[in-house]
Amino acid sequence: MTPRQRVMAEKQEVERVDVPQKKSTHNIDFHKETSSMAGAYAGTIGMMAFTNIEGYQGEIFCNRNTNMEKISAVGFDMDYTLALYRPDTFEKLVFKESLKRLVNKKGYPELILSFEYDPTYFVRGLHVDKKRGNILKLDRHKYVKVAYHGFRKLSKDERAELYFSAADTNDFTEPEFQCLDTLFSLPEAYLYSQMVTIKDSSENLQDKSYFEIWKDVRQSVDACHWSHEFLKREVAKDPAPYVVRDPHLFESLRHLKRSGRKVFLLTNSFWEYTNVVMNYLWGNPPGTLTDEWQDVFDVVIAGSCKPGFFVNNRLALYRVRDPESSPTLTFVEGLQDLTSKELLREGKVFQGGNWEILHKMLDVKSGSEILYVGDHMYSDVIRSKRDLGWRTMMVIPELLHEIDRMESPLAQREYQSIKELYFQRATQEDHINELSVKLEEMEEQKMEEEEGGATQEDYRDALRIVNEQLVSTKAELRERVKTYHEMFHPVW
Repeated sequence: MTPRQRVMAEKQEVERVDVPQKKSTHNIDFHKETSSMAGAYAGTIGMMAFTNIEGYQGEIFCNRNTNMEKISAVGFDMDYTLALYRPDTFEKLVFKESLKRLVNKKGYPELILSFEYDPTYFVRGLHVDKKRGNILKLDRHKYVKVAYHGFRKLSKDERAELYFSAADTNDFTEPEFQCLDTLFSLPEAYLYSQMVTIKDSSENLQDKSYFEIWKDVRQSVDACHWSHEFLKREVAKDPAPYVVRDPHLFESLRHLKRSGRKVFLLTNSFWEYTNVVMNYLWGNPPGTLTDEWQDVFDVVIAGSCKPGFFVNNRLALYRVRDPESSPTLTFVEGLQDLTSKELLREGKVFQGGNWEILHKMLDVKSGSEILYVGDHMYSDVIRSKRDLGWRTMMVIPELLHEIDRMESPLAQREYQSIKELYFQRATQEDHINELSVKLEEMEEQKMEEEEGGATQEDYRDALRIVNEQLVSTKAELRERVKTYHEMFHPVW
């Protein structure tokens, strides 16, 4: 059999492999399934019933072993940990208020007040290029895989010109770049992209740079969160549209307490807002504030200013007096001389403080005795672990959707097809190398025909055929990988 005949036989065998046909990405209606991600958010922390056979079953994933016998205290963040927010309502509330602040405080055109928010468009882990008005998706090697300017996708050549230049060594850190590392940051990314589009497509905002627009957007969104007067007023009317209530939450916390461990709440939200949300999670109707939910906690610290809480042991501690009716803050004096019992004798609700005071309240000798559960990689996990040695657990709501998709039969078939195509590509590349080496040897030896009867022309024909097959395989592989990624998110 000549090289050409052998190649043709292999081509026929490849064509007989049952590879699913390419599907249009438009058939994957991601927005329809995730127009409200509240169910996904609720599943990650609550003890809920998971009915998907292939998908997420409520597992906790461990990067390292933790001996729970050595854990004497377990703490929780509130926002996006115990209290899981509905992005289609809570984030939209922040988004709309931010638009008003841009118009009233920053002088932006009133036409933006009619803009709407899509909570499914952006994901955590993206980076904002403040200087150029771009949103980037990086891989672990800091390669820009996807980039959008406003809502316009940049081509491969545009990405290469901006970010792959040898003279431009980007580390994608502050001050020119910003990582979208919290769920709170998704509305500001969407708002920023809208303002970039306004600047590029109209006469508005021509006096502002992309960097200045980002600064305005960030300040407006931050003001919504830090000005609890607005958020508290809206959420307090009826938290149900904004916060997911898990009916099994407090039973889980009681289970921890019955195990002999101390349980504490440590949140950056101020006391007034914390009290409203925790009362709702407890099951109280809107407007009803009681201290019953506090029974499950040994210590409650609001307004903690994380990550500063973990690194600055000089931050002042304030006691919340009369926390239910008319809360007031009083400075706690003489901390060095007070024991844990003396600190907690007058109440266990505080605002501010630092890690050193908390350790004293919990009677722990080492940070390794504490397990802390939060949602923020830097403020909750990295700082407490590196600086204090706390054990940490991170809540990542998005993983529920990704695991469900990854383990679905359709995704499994696509993934298997991708593996087969990778193997097929490697086999064809090896075959090309073998044929090229043989042809080069024949040319160097000036051998027109080898003993088996194959000529140089046969090898050239075989090379041409295999190269054509390789081009086709690579094209199919690109489409398969694109389709597979779009099962998880159609944009990123």
